[in-house]
Amino acid sequence: MALQRRSRTTPADRARARGSLAAVVAARRQELGLTQAELAELAGVARGPVVSFEAGRTVSLEVLTSLLQVLGLHLELTRGAVSDGLQVSEPLAAQYGLPVGVESSRG
Repeated sequence: MALQRRSRTTPADRARARGSLAAVVAARRQELGLTQAELAELAGVARGPVVSFEAGRTVSLEVLTSLLQVLGLHLELTRGAVSDGLQVSEPLAAQYGLPVGVESSRG
């Protein structure tokens, strides 16, 4: 059995630095005690997109919705004014230690 190096930062901490949605997915996966490979298998996708998404890269909407469904999360789209980024609700921000409000999507 190979030993795994333990990082001092959690996947949620690393994802938080890259984007709130990735942070929520990583934190929820950890809460459920799932590995990235297990999440991928349950969602019916390859492990690569899970790793990519948690690292802050984009994945298809189909992959994203599959991951969210397994994690018991949902994505809500509303029609309205164009925002400058991802809006994080207060309960979600509190639960995952994220800033409240709009996070810029432009870097």
